[in-house]
Amino acid sequence: MSIFPAPALATPLLKVPLLLGNAVCTYYGLTPAQPLPKEEEQKRYEKPDIIGRTLRAQVALITVSKWLCCCISLAEAAAILAQHFPSPISDRVLHLLVPSPNASLGITPATTVACAMGIAGGLTRMWCYRTLGNNFTWSMSIQQEHKLGTSGPYAIVRHPSYTAWTIMVLGNFALLLSKGSYFVEAGWLRRPLGKIFAGSHIGYMTFVTLHLLSRAHQEDVILKEEFGEQWEKWSKRTPYRLVPYIY
Repeated sequence: MSIFPAPALATPLLKVPLLLGNAVCTYYGLTPAQPLPKEEEQKRYEKPDIIGRTLRAQVALITVSKWLCCCISLAEAAAILAQHFPSPISDRVLHLLVPSPNASLGITPATTVACAMGIAGGLTRMWCYRTLGNNFTWSMSIQQEHKLGTSGPYAIVRHPSYTAWTIMVLGNFALLLSKGSYFVEAGWLRRPLGKIFAGSHIGYMTFVTLHLLSRAHQEDVILKEEFGEQWEKWSKRTPYRLVPYIY
């Protein structure tokens, strides 16, 4: 038995705000909150990780993936609106965006959960940005007058931005591949170029996600060295790195 009421699943227009919300939250969640740190701030670490050593290239590649996720959500929202509000403009939109006549862009439990994950992950990332302010960077760096963030999401787990990133990315993977989604229903996934595009996107973002999750331990070591007793007290109050009561 589905947890989603049948009338809701029969109303594709309800999918539009979910898609738009996913696009906006994914955009901000995959955008650096601050300018890239200065070299001297990164040089404090003898062995920067691969993301840190190639940060500008990684930001460029993540930006490509970000726009892929956002454009897919926006294209699906536009196609659904065009299907439900016929007009000459709608005909052109459908001709451009939905080459498959059998495309069914209805709302499904899978796409609903996928959008919810993208929205939740993106909002949590923005919460982390707001909590840390200028101290939130995409590389491991200790800035001048750096302060240890222990409030907001950092009072729940010590590395909430990585948890949020993972949820957001997995949600967009599901939205890309699940039945009823634009990329599947429009037939792009059946085309060689679409398979290459999707495979490259998923492969790269999986690599980045796994690397970020593995970075949590290293960041704990760095923060402990920098803040000492303050970090010790925080780690006792907030014992979990990524998932409350689990890890």
